[in-house]
Amino acid sequence: MKRLPFSHKILKPWFTAFLISIIYTIVGGMWVFFSEPVLSKWIADPETFANSKIISQWLFIVISAHLLFLLIRRREMAFINTEESLFRVNRALRVFSECKKATTWDYDEYELLRKICRILVALGGYRLAWVGYASDDEEKTVKPVVHWGYEEGYLNALKVRWDESANGQGPAGTTIRTGQTVIVRDIMTNPKFRPWREMATAHGFSSAISLPLHNGRKVYGALVILAAEADSFDPEEASQLEELTEDLANRIRVIHGEAAQKKAKEEQLFLAKVIHQASEGVLTFDQDARVQYLNPAWEQICGVNAKDVISKTLHQLPCARNNNAFFMAIKGVIETGEVNTGLFQNVRDDGSRYKISANISPVMAGDSEVVRYVAVIQDVTYETELEDQLRTAQKMEAIATLAGGIAHDFNNILAAILNNTELALDDLPKDDKLRDHLEIVYQAGCRGKNLVKQILTISRQNTQERIPVHVETVVNECLNLLRASLPSTIEICKTIKPNLGMVAADPTQLHQVILNICTNAADAMEEQGGGILELRLDETTTASRADEIHASLHPGSYLKLSIRDTGHGMKREILDRIFDPFFTTKAPGKGTGLGLSVAHSIIENHGGLLNVESTPGQGTEFHLFLPKIYCIEQRTAVNDCLMAANGHEKILFVDDEPALVFAGKKMLEKLGYDVIASTDSRTALQLFLEQPASFDLVITDQTMPHMTGEMLAREILKVRADVPILLCTGNSLTDGSRDSVAKSRAIGIKEFMTKPYERAEMSQVIRRMLD
Repeated sequence: MKRLPFSHKILKPWFTAFLISIIYTIVGGMWVFFSEPVLSKWIADPETFANSKIISQWLFIVISAHLLFLLIRRREMAFINTEESLFRVNRALRVFSECKKATTWDYDEYELLRKICRILVALGGYRLAWVGYASDDEEKTVKPVVHWGYEEGYLNALKVRWDESANGQGPAGTTIRTGQTVIVRDIMTNPKFRPWREMATAHGFSSAISLPLHNGRKVYGALVILAAEADSFDPEEASQLEELTEDLANRIRVIHGEAAQKKAKEEQLFLAKVIHQASEGVLTFDQDARVQYLNPAWEQICGVNAKDVISKTLHQLPCARNNNAFFMAIKGVIETGEVNTGLFQNVRDDGSRYKISANISPVMAGDSEVVRYVAVIQDVTYETELEDQLRTAQKMEAIATLAGGIAHDFNNILAAILNNTELALDDLPKDDKLRDHLEIVYQAGCRGKNLVKQILTISRQNTQERIPVHVETVVNECLNLLRASLPSTIEICKTIKPNLGMVAADPTQLHQVILNICTNAADAMEEQGGGILELRLDETTTASRADEIHASLHPGSYLKLSIRDTGHGMKREILDRIFDPFFTTKAPGKGTGLGLSVAHSIIENHGGLLNVESTPGQGTEFHLFLPKIYCIEQRTAVNDCLMAANGHEKILFVDDEPALVFAGKKMLEKLGYDVIASTDSRTALQLFLEQPASFDLVITDQTMPHMTGEMLAREILKVRADVPILLCTGNSLTDGSRDSVAKSRAIGIKEFMTKPYERAEMSQVIRRMLD
């Protein structure tokens, strides 16, 4: 700080006395030597001259007395001014000393400003000191942030702005707007202080000074000091206050910088914690592909330890070493500096496979300088498996749509083939040569019928009744069949835990699943000359769907059947399509590609899961999961041998397919019934209306032009409510059609059959309705 200069020089006492004596000696000598010659020249009379000498001496005494008074008074004023200067100097030194301490040690911005205001009032003798900050609002107001002194509501009522309006012409607004110090020497006479004059004088303010606070780029506030005396701020004092304000602004700038550094450091620590705790794997590396950092998530996803890979090159990492595509993606980012994203399948050192979604990008320090690179990965194994399941479900849905569209027409065709073939076989002698040809046709029709059932099973349109089943019983039955058909080079091993309980299943479908998988396994081993077919049955429990292996299973107890072979195994691209309908790797004519698709759909329809693991050259293992049930008794499936039952009643037979009408009429007539047939539902209704009491039974197709089977039944039942009606359909009676069946039963329809039907089956249903 600069020292405050004195208003007047401090005169030493000896120097003042010497000056007075010199001046008195000069004046006295001049009076002695020059007074008489001057008087004698002007006064000739001796008496008058004598009187003049007395007057002259008296004048000398008066003049010398006044001179002494002036000199002594000058000395006293010098001492007074010196004391005032010393007071100001001491006050300024105290103010600047305390302000210096505050600007050195205080780290809180507002506490520092408050302390400066307090020092200015308490030590500087000013009446009020306050600091206002410029607001960037629409009105450009100046907001007081701290103050000290006699305020008494002054600042609360103060409306100060820093624009060009009248309220922006005051010292604070002008300082913020122009960046210059503003001094108001007399508030009473200054025109720019008019908006606040009355309030200022009421508080005893007579002068003011406003000093700018800036951060090096712009003025953001003002330090305003008000004094009780007018003209309290001379240039020297204003200069000192400007220097004080400059130090204050510098200290605030330092505080802001330290706060910004602290905040940046806290944000860095926060981001570091976020990265450290993130579920996504994060790895940073330099231009030499050397690892600088990787977070715990990367360790967990890739199965590595950070201590083992830090400072090593990326090609030493398992995720890059075992996946050339991932390594080349990283290398490409280093070479081109462009962001690269992709989906990669990796292998851990323990052999486990996983899929990651990766984003590899450079980290820029400026506009173009690359300081490092970062790779962010996410384990998407579970998500991709769900996507694969969704795609499979969509394929199944497409098959369902296709199956639903062709089932009716295809079943009608098969019904005509089977029924007419069956009638032809009835009419031929047993030794007729045509029987062999017709039996082949009949067998082909039955295969077509079974094929439609398989397609409907895949599309989940065919639901069979489920009963409590011991899986080990079905396994043993399947193995008994397999032992007779498999070559001796294939060894069968079986491991079944006792007392496993039961599952709710269709035994026939479960039998079909096991035989399909075992047959495929036998085919795979037969190609290499033999092997081992192993079946293991035990119990397992799934606790959460988060397990990627059991993602589609509800938590609970399951029976797990594992079927493993030592065949040639499968590659990944084949494994991904193994459950696709009509996909097969067998030679033409040796497989339809439906076996595993049917097995997959059956297990899923049972609320279970079928998955597969395979490694080329090491074999394949299927895992079947079926939900366990708890019950005491097990229902026994009874296979009744249906025999054709004859009758003599009159039947109205209606179908829009002429071939079916022809075959159906012949078949029923051979059973002894009197049949009236029609291919038009409207004609059939007219026939019934003509003789409603003559018909004992009505058999009608559902899907017909002009009038559906339900519509025909409704009109017939209006005339005769007790007539039994059998509704036939080429579509499967599935879970989805149960509402339709219930609706048909509500109309009055007694029984339902799906086409193609066989003669024995039809005869049994007819007798059940009529007897």
